[in-house]
Amino acid sequence: MAYKKPPNLNTKYGRRRARQEAWENYQKMTPEQKAEHDQMGCFITLVILIVVGGLIYLVAGPKALLKWLSH
Repeated sequence: MAYKKPPNLNTKYGRRRARQEAWENYQKMTPEQKAEHDQMGCFITLVILIVVGGLIYLVAGPKALLKWLSH
């Protein structure tokens, strides 16, 4: 198999090609692999939200956290 040069993400074509390759790789996954991939994405999102909420709580206090959560 020939070496495939990675797309240049600084160009519109390169970003489109990278997005297309990622979509093709996702479509080739088995349902179990897709579930694991999606679960990992949800876990990372949850961790980021908890960290952001903790930072808001530490910097601005509980009132700011409640205001952020209510929006």
